[in-house]
Amino acid sequence: MKKFLVFLLVAVVVYIACDYAKEGTSLRPDVKITYMNPIGWYTYVGDTTVVATIEEIHFVAENSVDCFLDRLVWEYYTEGGDVFFGPDEISLYGQIEGLVDPASVDTFILQNISLPLQPVRDNLGTGDAARALLHFYIVDEYWGDRYDTVTVWFGIYMMPQ
Repeated sequence: MKKFLVFLLVAVVVYIACDYAKEGTSLRPDVKITYMNPIGWYTYVGDTTVVATIEEIHFVAENSVDCFLDRLVWEYYTEGGDVFFGPDEISLYGQIEGLVDPASVDTFILQNISLPLQPVRDNLGTGDAARALLHFYIVDEYWGDRYDTVTVWFGIYMMPQ
């Protein structure tokens, strides 16, 4: 009888563990951006700076899904909301660890993302502003086909000389 009870207990534990694992694999990646430096850039006609460099972007997982940063797609908008450049993209890779303990969150830091400034100088006048919409695509590591898209705005201002 004891062997039967032990077998039954093991079966229940395995069933609960499999059910828990099934729930964990059904989650989709959920990531947010918690910090970006700088959040904007100044340029002017005749400026020789080729790119605007975003020094740091911090990503944090909102759930337990381990995922990775797949690519960045950006496009430039005028103040009126019209697209004047893009979309353009670059492939990236960065491991974003899933949330295990809410008290200790892992932060993935992406450094030195460069955005071209020539399209802004070609399409805007002095005193105008533009915004770059950055779309970061995050892919889960378990299935490889579940995506999360995190977006953030980056401002660009054309200064008078």
